[in-house]
Amino acid sequence: MTRIPSASASERPARPPVRRLSGLEHLSRRGRISRSQRAAGEAYGSVWRRSQSEGGLPSPLARAAEPFVQGRLPPDPGAGLSAAEARLRARRHLAGLRRRLADHPTLVGACDRICGQELTPREAAGGDREAGRLEAVLAIALDLLLRE
Repeated sequence: MTRIPSASASERPARPPVRRLSGLEHLSRRGRISRSQRAAGEAYGSVWRRSQSEGGLPSPLARAAEPFVQGRLPPDPGAGLSAAEARLRARRHLAGLRRRLADHPTLVGACDRICGQELTPREAAGGDREAGRLEAVLAIALDLLLRE
């Protein structure tokens, strides 16, 4: 009896890595939110992440310790300030978005967790039972964000 050799692991086609869906992608694919709601949530999430980003002013000692490379300009001393200013602008914008939600803790929390942290409703709520309620709260919050 002749054995047919099986393909080795190196000969098998590689599977693409599985990409985790964000909470908004998950809800959009399931038809739970509209395109405009998803866009509002993505805008909120982008502002939330910019406002949460860490990074302080660059240390003058760290710059002095870098060896000077011929032909390269030293780092911009205002680069840290512009990052801090961008973070401050994002925080102000986020405060304005939260005012649209009347600073309601449940609405803000739903947007922070699902839009900002990109958790699915199940992850954010901690289970199936509360996930449905959180989806409804998020839909209301996204509708409020769409209002001008």
